[in-house]
Amino acid sequence: MVVTASPQEQPDSLDRIACDLVAVKDAHGPVSYGELARRVGELRIARGVAATAAYPARTTVYDVFRPGRTRMDPALVRDIVLALGADDAEAEKWVARYHRVRVSTEPAARPRPVAPVEISAPPRTTLVRPSTPTRRPHAPLTILGCLILNLMGLVVVQQLHLPIYLDMAGTAIAAIVFGPWYGVAVGVMTNLLGFVVGVPGAAPFALVNVVGALVWGYGVRRFGMGNDIVRYFQLNLLVAVACTMAGAPLNVLLFSGFSGHGSDTVTVSLEHLGLPLVAAAFSTNILTSVIDKLLTGFIALIVFVWLRRAFGVSAAHMPLVDHLHAPLAPRRALGFFPGRLAPR
Repeated sequence: MVVTASPQEQPDSLDRIACDLVAVKDAHGPVSYGELARRVGELRIARGVAATAAYPARTTVYDVFRPGRTRMDPALVRDIVLALGADDAEAEKWVARYHRVRVSTEPAARPRPVAPVEISAPPRTTLVRPSTPTRRPHAPLTILGCLILNLMGLVVVQQLHLPIYLDMAGTAIAAIVFGPWYGVAVGVMTNLLGFVVGVPGAAPFALVNVVGALVWGYGVRRFGMGNDIVRYFQLNLLVAVACTMAGAPLNVLLFSGFSGHGSDTVTVSLEHLGLPLVAAAFSTNILTSVIDKLLTGFIALIVFVWLRRAFGVSAAHMPLVDHLHAPLAPRRALGFFPGRLAPR
């Protein structure tokens, strides 16, 4: 079916474009925004765009149809119109219409007054205000929630004598959402405040939280380990190994391998099997750390997807979040089936 831009009435506006796009979408039957995101992703993949970057979020597609916009992404408008059945020529008409509206709504330049010949007017000075950084009103509350989540994990493990740790979920969330040093701040505060929840022995292990925050944060930002599910799984294993390298020596040096944690029972069992204390302590730590960091990492991923959906938190550094956020994206984008697209 051919999609055509509606006749332009005066004055045209972005709200009118959005309204006309809604009418075109509704004319094609019940097409959800998630389905449109999937179609746009497939069009981009056909043009050679990598699957990890091809699929827009459902909310991003929805925003194109929402009134009250001050600008739109013309490339996305073009892809949406193509996804609704238009050919290239018709899609370009929508893009051209958008550009005409943008030009007509931009403030016109003021004509310079012509000074009389005999009078020399002083030049006018234009004051340029520095740009205001983008505010993230949700960030302080989220970071506070990360700290509370860590402390709750300490309490649960202490009360139930669990052989895992659960004290780094907040650290992981802060590190992958906001950056590694936010995770470091949450982790250090968690261990220093351990005495508040009855775990004074947590303070020396602040180094473990710091190491985990740095590996999580830089892993998704600098090394692309948040691009798909396989790399993210590997990242959590890497965090587990790094935390063991930091935590096991502390446990042996400060507590002789027995810190009063629930994992001490595993160390005792390994000692009874004939392993030396140091080997038993390291073996216990790596085993429990792998389980703990995989659980922690995927809790952080779920929370990140929720933050993306609820507050529009940027996930540009972690494409996996946007793929999970778009419910109808093919599984190939998640890295489950690298060789083929999932069947429709």
